Amino acid sequence: MDTPAEAVAAVVAHDPRFAGIGPYDPNLIGQSSWYKVMPASGVGAFVVEIQVGSGDCQAGCIDRHTWTFAVLPDGTVNLQSETGGPVPPAAFPSPSAGG
Repeated sequence: MDTPAEAVAAVVAHDPRFAGIGPYDPNLIGQSSWYKVMPASGVGAFVVEIQVGSGDCQAGCIDRHTWTFAVLPDGTVNLQSETGGPVPPAAFPSPSAGG
């Protein structure tokens, strides 16, 4: 993996439910689902954090579920942590939504 975009693509290939999720936008009000990508310190890997919110997201989402993945330089995806309650299937954006 050389770029954040490649890291996100690896995570989406690992779990297609994330296909419709776009990047975090701090200026977007009511963004229920997003991802952030950070380089892992000095090892050529990336950390990808994905959040899916549900329940009145126009007001900030009542529930949130967060996954954190490590994406290694060879493309291997490892789930590092997962927090939050069950996610209703309708909370995942459709792949054509892009966030």
